Amino acid sequence: MALYRDPRDKRVFVPKKGGGVALNFGHPIAWTILVCTTIVPLIIVAVVTVGVLI
Repeated sequence: MALYRDPRDKRVFVPKKGGGVALNFGHPIAWTILVCTTIVPLIIVAVVTVGVLI
């Protein structure tokens, strides 16, 4: 699946043809949304899991 990346498009959420929305990774806020909703929680879960297992 190709990422939608158009820096000239000012929208963060871009409608897809089949329905739903996609992030416009040409917009810096899209990267912030990605980091805050996936990468940071994944790091928190990993740290807590390692802390419980040790």
